[in-house]
Amino acid sequence: MIKKIAGAIVLAQMLGSVAYAADYSSLEGKSGAALKAAVKEIAKTHTEISYGDKTWDAFSTCDVRIVEGQEAWFDMYSNRLVYVSTGHSGMNIEHAVANSWWGGTKNAAYKDLHHLNPSDADANNRKNDNPLGIVAGNPNWSNGVTKIGAPVAGIGGGSKSVFEPAEQFKGDFARAYFYVFTIYDDITWEAAPACMYELSTYPTLQPWAYEMLLDWARQDPVDTRESERNVAVSKVQRNENPFVSIPGLAEYIWGSKKNQPFKLADAMTPIADRPEAPVPVGYDLAALNTWTGRWWEATDIALSCPTPDVDIYYTLTDSEDYQLLEGNIEISGASAMGEIVTLKAYAQSKTGAALRSPVATLTLTAIDASTTDYKNTKWQLVEDDSEINESDLYIVCSIKAFDVMGCEARSSSSSGYLTASGSVVPEAGVITGLPDGAGIIQFVSDGGGLYYVAVNDLMMRPQGYLLTNEAKKLSLSADGRAAAISINSDSTASINFGEQIGTLQYNASQPRYSVYTSNQQKVSLYKYAGGITSGVERPILPENAEEKIFTLDGRPVNNSEGLALPAGIYIKVCSGGKVSKMMVK
Repeated sequence: MIKKIAGAIVLAQMLGSVAYAADYSSLEGKSGAALKAAVKEIAKTHTEISYGDKTWDAFSTCDVRIVEGQEAWFDMYSNRLVYVSTGHSGMNIEHAVANSWWGGTKNAAYKDLHHLNPSDADANNRKNDNPLGIVAGNPNWSNGVTKIGAPVAGIGGGSKSVFEPAEQFKGDFARAYFYVFTIYDDITWEAAPACMYELSTYPTLQPWAYEMLLDWARQDPVDTRESERNVAVSKVQRNENPFVSIPGLAEYIWGSKKNQPFKLADAMTPIADRPEAPVPVGYDLAALNTWTGRWWEATDIALSCPTPDVDIYYTLTDSEDYQLLEGNIEISGASAMGEIVTLKAYAQSKTGAALRSPVATLTLTAIDASTTDYKNTKWQLVEDDSEINESDLYIVCSIKAFDVMGCEARSSSSSGYLTASGSVVPEAGVITGLPDGAGIIQFVSDGGGLYYVAVNDLMMRPQGYLLTNEAKKLSLSADGRAAAISINSDSTASINFGEQIGTLQYNASQPRYSVYTSNQQKVSLYKYAGGITSGVERPILPENAEEKIFTLDGRPVNNSEGLALPAGIYIKVCSGGKVSKMMVK
């Protein structure tokens, strides 16, 4: 454990040097409004950095974690894994305190790292400007870390929807809010929506808000990671978040000690180490603390934890009924193809502060061992038009986020799209292993130089053909639309459905795949390069395609002039998709 004293951060021994150390002696004896004003005087003056690239530069020093030996962004809004080496496509710079609450003015609060974080773009969009709160019942939306939904009674300040972070981050958000509503209590806050605050220098936060945030800060005290981030930010901004440096400070301003004189020694509390999440042994990492795997026969699952001296608790149900792990977890044999089993687990320290780890999730999908499965396979970057044909298999991948196009189509009132199944890490133009939900692509010639794009799941079960009739509308159907497919000089792929409709692209802000006439993120094609030996059947033509004839090995026969075919046996695919053999004597 690491303790802090007045005027210094004792983490210096760990981090080598400290760029900034605040003097908190002026806080002694104050309380309530006077203490809040004194905290502001200490922390308000700092170095402002420009918003954008400089923010990401700062994040690279204070918001990076190591996942399986690689640097990844520390995202408090999702479990999505984005490796630093691939950039930050599909991520936003997120304001914990919504900047729309002060009209979005790009002031010091807009740029302040103490409440800025890397965030998955989709989670950021869902959060919007909802106030913090506790979601009642089932959320309207959740990604396993962030929840959005109607608030419980007494929470939300009249808002119909609230944003609830994961348990392990609630204290972090609380202390960021304490900081912002102390340091910036005099900026021009919007009169509406004033869900969490009032237009005053004290208490600034509404009673329901500061009571909830105080509760979150108690339940999720400052841990080593949050303390180290505070140090890293102080090196850039030349100020600390005093509510992280002094964990008990908020109690003297809004809490149970607001009428007591502040004593620094009493407000300092030990900083605990939070355990890491348990790891299911032998399964594939799909996202942060998220694993996937296959199963068919009865099996045992072993859980380990990188942190020693912990108890592990798990559940195989949708409830919060966790039980202490004793040995391996027995899973019965599957009853049907596609059956899903979800295991959730967390670790808790046996000694010291009873901090819980993040929740680890393992999702098992029942797949008969005899079934073709393209999950653990290799895929080579397609770099030339000559590699486009009807006999190979392909995947579509975005060129910056390296997110593989999925096999599931969704729609809203204004758009239609295919999901993104998850990120991969290409090495020298080779992708090894696909995320669950990835779409396996086959091309079927229309006979005139265009191709229908057939989409299959990882077991090569047909999901339909890409169909679009206008920009931003993409679906899967038995009636596909043919596209012009080519490879550009930069090895990106053009899957073009027409000038008025657009090309297949990746929307990093959602993230999703659709057709756009504007510039979104380009895509590349990767061709199947081995890993399994099972054969696959050639897809039949869409129902709206003309009759076509193929040789037995799948090569199309050009019979546009109605000439007599050479003697032999052929495959005829008729309009409507019916397939039959035909003999020519």
